Amino acid sequence: MANPPVLSIVLTGRNDDWHGGDFNERFLRTLAFNHDRLTEREIPHEIVLVEWNPVPDRPPLAELAATAFPELAGGVLVSYIVDRRFHDAVTLNPNLQYLQFVAKNVGIRRATGDFILSTNADVLLGRHVIDVFAGRQLEPRTVYRAARVDIQLGADPGHWDWAFLEDARNYARRPVLKPPLYAGGTGDFVLLDRISMHDVRGFNEVYRLASVGVDYNFLVKAHANGLRLVDIGGPVYHPNHVGSFRLSKGIDSPERSHFGDYRWHSRNVIYHNPDAWGLANAPVHPAGHGAFQLEFDWSAVPPLLDLRGVVLPGERVGQVRP
Repeated sequence: MANPPVLSIVLTGRNDDWHGGDFNERFLRTLAFNHDRLTEREIPHEIVLVEWNPVPDRPPLAELAATAFPELAGGVLVSYIVDRRFHDAVTLNPNLQYLQFVAKNVGIRRATGDFILSTNADVLLGRHVIDVFAGRQLEPRTVYRAARVDIQLGADPGHWDWAFLEDARNYARRPVLKPPLYAGGTGDFVLLDRISMHDVRGFNEVYRLASVGVDYNFLVKAHANGLRLVDIGGPVYHPNHVGSFRLSKGIDSPERSHFGDYRWHSRNVIYHNPDAWGLANAPVHPAGHGAFQLEFDWSAVPPLLDLRGVVLPGERVGQVRP
């Protein structure tokens, strides 16, 4: 891009049914909706897609997106396809096939916007959120959160618009965020300026046994580091679907869950990622369709075990131990 965007939207995915059988459709429709709303308000933005542990016998999700939106590929839409061998080298849980927050760190590390929004590929931005972006009044060192409204399973008119999304009759769940952390569906909306996001080094890469709770753990880290946490004041929207963690929790035991062991104490510890967080040392090469390939290199793999990266609970940081 000639000029850095104001906003980088970082999301992850891959061409499979892990997030429900219609994931590709939800992703492409969400991409179009969010891009169109941001473009209407003349908000310079980039969408950074990271494909983690890609399926070998299917085309990359980046290729599908570039085919659907050729005018975006390599410009507004920047994709990174991470070599499958990174997952095998990084994961500490054989049941865990998708390390979404390590993947998001790959995008966060390479995003160029003044502010970075870490979200999910099927989360639609609300009207108020777009208004805040358009107002250009976001403050540094402030983690902005947004409540996630879940749309009822099966409630799909075939075309998403404000009338449908803002109709409370379609809602399955509308939580209220509460201080001090404003937690709840955290992975769907974490907005922070790029400098501060690099200061905290993204999401936790030290604990790699689960793909849930890592987003909450980020809020604990941000709070412990003196960042301000606020509710942005309006919701984002997420269509409920088969395969989501909220609907799937309890079907499998935590030991066997493909989300990993969600009983870990994400509220009680914080972390310190290595200098090369986000696979910073991975060689990057053009892969066609406006995408880039992160080639496997052992020098980019974080330590298997790093006890120095697990530190005191947030409320104890800076205090002298007795």
